[in-house]
Amino acid sequence: MPVTALLAQLQQWQQQAARLHIRLPVIWQGKEDALLSHTTALLSKVGYDKLYWLGAGAPADAVNLTGKQNYQLLGSECDVLVINAFSGFNVDLVAASAGCVKAGGIWLLLCPPFAKWQQQANPAHKNLLPYPVDAAEHQGHFVAFWLQQLTQQNAVVIEGGQISRQLSWPAAAPLTFVAAPYISAEQQTAVESILHVVSGHRRRPLVITADRGRGKSAALGIAASQLASSGKQIIITAPSPQAAQTALQHFQQLTDAAQHQLLQFVPFDQLLCSNNSVDLLLVDEAAAIPTPVLQQLLARFSRIVFATTEHGYEGTGRGFQLRFQQHLTTQCPGWKKLQLQQPVRYQAADPLEQLIFAGFLLQQPVDEPTYTGNAAQNVGHYKAADWLSTPLKLQQVFHLLSQAHYQTQVKDLAALLDNPMQQVITLEQHDQVLACALISIEGALSPELATAVYHGERRVQGHLLAQSLAFHLAEPQLASLALWRVMRISVHPALQRQQLGNQLLRYIKQAAQQAGVAYLGTSFGATAGLLQFWQQAGYTPVRLGSSSDKASAEYSILMLQAVTAPVEICQRLQQSFSAALYSNLPLLYPQLSAELAIALATPPQLPALSTAELEQLKLFSEGKRPFALVSHLLLSWFNLHYQRLPAELSQLLCALLWQGRSWPQLLQQSGLNSKQSCIDAIATQLAANGL
Repeated sequence: MPVTALLAQLQQWQQQAARLHIRLPVIWQGKEDALLSHTTALLSKVGYDKLYWLGAGAPADAVNLTGKQNYQLLGSECDVLVINAFSGFNVDLVAASAGCVKAGGIWLLLCPPFAKWQQQANPAHKNLLPYPVDAAEHQGHFVAFWLQQLTQQNAVVIEGGQISRQLSWPAAAPLTFVAAPYISAEQQTAVESILHVVSGHRRRPLVITADRGRGKSAALGIAASQLASSGKQIIITAPSPQAAQTALQHFQQLTDAAQHQLLQFVPFDQLLCSNNSVDLLLVDEAAAIPTPVLQQLLARFSRIVFATTEHGYEGTGRGFQLRFQQHLTTQCPGWKKLQLQQPVRYQAADPLEQLIFAGFLLQQPVDEPTYTGNAAQNVGHYKAADWLSTPLKLQQVFHLLSQAHYQTQVKDLAALLDNPMQQVITLEQHDQVLACALISIEGALSPELATAVYHGERRVQGHLLAQSLAFHLAEPQLASLALWRVMRISVHPALQRQQLGNQLLRYIKQAAQQAGVAYLGTSFGATAGLLQFWQQAGYTPVRLGSSSDKASAEYSILMLQAVTAPVEICQRLQQSFSAALYSNLPLLYPQLSAELAIALATPPQLPALSTAELEQLKLFSEGKRPFALVSHLLLSWFNLHYQRLPAELSQLLCALLWQGRSWPQLLQQSGLNSKQSCIDAIATQLAANGL
């Protein structure tokens, strides 16, 4: 077919897509120079107001997207999106940008012939590959997997100048009429539900979930505008200011400039440290906010709406639902949930949305696995090259990882297929994945490189465990050993509390022994529950990061387990760590919970208190000595007995004596209203515990 005729056909199809309120996905294979020339000609024919472009060769009027723009893309729109895959195929950016294409728009992928493309390196995935893998040379498997998924999807495929696959056109969407400013009846219902949160009973939050393009963020802005008209004060928070822009824009379009201050964006970390009092808190893209932060917001505000995308690069909405909604049920039994299903940017049968969902495994399964406690279980061991022949198993694993961790993204799927030093070990039954662990193969660094890391002269991508051992723990020789790091472990939410996680960790240790691995390690945001889980599995804490996560206030902890190496090294590292932590608690760990400080730190060994010293403490417990006179004795006594005291008392004394918390901080922790009442409470509990 002559190129002119081909371009005319695409222009006609674009017009038909506009009539049907869908986007037109086109995959064009060929030589780069020719395809860029054809694209220039096509753009001159179809016309556009806004053009987004990924990769090289962008025209001057295009918005050239980079990997740093994911959140900026939320809510933005374009008429044409061109992806030049000759420059690499950045899966995060491809997934993120697809939602920007408007109905009647064109999504155009330019790529080499499929057979050639899947055999090429993908430089866009450089950050997913560990040292010493060279992104310019390494042939991963993600492109082959994506093309495998593409064969089952509805898209226009062009090879050179010939159309090899045409679009199967969906039926026209039924016409619906709703009054402005609403775009759909579902959106109108969402706004009414948001308004009811303000007018109804306190402590009855609303959760709005939806795939992208359903109008949930706009609903927040519309509802806020109606509340502002009656003088209500509203705050909106989100993972970033850009993520709240759609809601803010709709609010400002519907209100006078004088009312714009009635809806303010406040970052959630600032929100938790403030004394803001508002009529309603809106939380947009809640799935991308750590669950501990959402729990704190829930405790802090009595009227709150959580809106979240079901899946995608914004965060994993499914994991949000399974974890946070359980907390909601416990704390706020009257909470409500609303799911928006009707797309507003395009119709429900949009072929591009279906292509993106399927190609990046964003559709979550409805069925839960069945588990029989006394039936046989299988252990699976998968590497990057295995997934092409087991795509259904990959789907199960990726969905399970998404449910377990709020930060699972499309790039994690790409890493499973492209990173040769990642592997997955699964626990399976009846051909279903019950639990899985994502493992990074690390270490085996040359002594010269390990020494350079130790001296702070080199950093090596993809070797977090080896690098921490060499640099932070000053053990460069350990970085030259074979190491495995458990990056994530996930048990299906319906099957938790049945020891499947511990069982899986035992299998991982057995596999590590067979592979001659010296140490297993793991690193995660420390909480008391997670620390206990890993300790029960035989892991030892050896390092705590010196800065807390701004979102969750959690410090990253590194834990280690000897496999074929001497266990004494782990013990020595743990003893050194816990002793140093005790000394550094006030200086380096102001946000660490007292519960974790007690679990991790070890005070210096001191002789028992004398009879006279104990007598002074006894008098304090009876109210006959001031605290200032016995505080040093109380510290010595606590250091000797902290492990056997009730949790309430030990955590209060830890915060006061080990961590150096101020009296206002202690009052907030204890719920008491004065310094003296706090001292009296300590004295009373000391008397009840043997003094």
